[in-house]
Amino acid sequence: AVVSTQSTGRAKDHISEDFKLSATQIDSDQHIYDDPDLGPFFGSSEKPTLRLFCKVYQSKSAQVFSGGPFEGGDGALVELTGVDEGPLDIVDVEVFDAVQRYPPILERPWREVTLNKTDTLIDNINYFVNYKPEFCQIDYINILLLGPVGSGKSSLFNTFESTFKGHITSRARTGDGKTSTTKQFRRYATSPQRSKQQLNIRICDSPGVSTSSISPTDLVYILDGHLTDRFNLQGGGLITNRSPGFNSDTSIRDEMHCVALVLDSTALPRPGTPLHARIGELKGQIDARDIPIRVILTKVDLACKHVEGNISNIYKSCVVTDIVDTVSTSFSLPRNHIYPLKSYEHEIKQVHNIGILTLSAFQNLIYAAESCLEDRESLQQQQQQGAVGGGGAESVKLRVRSGSNLSAGSIPGSVHSIAGRSSERNRSASDVSAPATVFKRSSSDAMQYAQTANYVQNQSLPENQESTTF
Repeated sequence: AVVSTQSTGRAKDHISEDFKLSATQIDSDQHIYDDPDLGPFFGSSEKPTLRLFCKVYQSKSAQVFSGGPFEGGDGALVELTGVDEGPLDIVDVEVFDAVQRYPPILERPWREVTLNKTDTLIDNINYFVNYKPEFCQIDYINILLLGPVGSGKSSLFNTFESTFKGHITSRARTGDGKTSTTKQFRRYATSPQRSKQQLNIRICDSPGVSTSSISPTDLVYILDGHLTDRFNLQGGGLITNRSPGFNSDTSIRDEMHCVALVLDSTALPRPGTPLHARIGELKGQIDARDIPIRVILTKVDLACKHVEGNISNIYKSCVVTDIVDTVSTSFSLPRNHIYPLKSYEHEIKQVHNIGILTLSAFQNLIYAAESCLEDRESLQQQQQQGAVGGGGAESVKLRVRSGSNLSAGSIPGSVHSIAGRSSERNRSASDVSAPATVFKRSSSDAMQYAQTANYVQNQSLPENQESTTF
């Protein structure tokens, strides 16, 4: 606020000074309140934001408001006096909008990504066109997009596909961000422009995560590959092996090989909230299966005005790097596993830097998926060598009480991968009527699960109660 004053009894054109109340903040949702005794001030009668006058009196020509001391909303007093130390009368008050000061753009980017070059985009496109999975003899890899409602998962896929089509596409439905538009589990395959040859990557889209959707049990079925394309998740009912579109006979080809946690840069889940807790539960299921997880930050242009004005400033923005640090701490992930970008929203033509950032992020997702598949293949080779070497197969016996919390979802993912598939895995943990299941392990594998075995074996088991042997 800028207050123009004049000293009592002196000419206006001789004595007039401006006092800037820089520490005073006027709430935008509050109005001017007119007090009959103290004159107009900002705020409400109960809690003034800025009180400018201490008294009012009638002069010869008009009503005069005498100022000082001035009281701000924080209780601070600002004393105004003239050059002759006499009282001051208010002649003018101006209030200006407060402008947030953004940190300056960094001179050097905090992450090296080559932008503003067409060759970079072409090289990225060629990488995906020529990509073939290297391990486990599968034709393509599966990447799951997982994130809160409105985080931009479907828009992210549309941006990815647009880069190969040469124009903006919208095959995945998008909405207003308030409710989840995605009602089905989707496995998207895409192909380059003017080509029928599909890329060897499947982008799997899921409904938005909330406290009432995508439970840890649902996620287990998705991660293990039991849901086929267009599996209906709208009803929110219990998924069973009798659900339409449920695949009971799965292999590593059907499973998820990498999970991309998609988060809105302007609306990050806060620690201590139910949504943050739900994402933590889902992350626990992903970690238990040794599936790599990465984070894609969307809408960074809305988080930083420097990026909004020029997307190439994304890795020079202090605001963006602060968001990356926040996510890294909140979800216990390395900073180099977090990729900020912008999806197409209002654009009707392609922007090279948007394509470069998107493909760069997905290229890192492929690297993570390949590491996962390499571990799985190595584990399979160890099993085969153990069998050929005469080590035989041992049973790691885990006695599980009926109704206990040790369900398929709580067993490490590597257990499932070593054991292979069994229809018994699909039954609910509360279903104790089915016969016991025996998963065979090589002797080298048995040591890996000794700790789990000891834990379960130490639990007391009532007599005549069924146990499951692993």
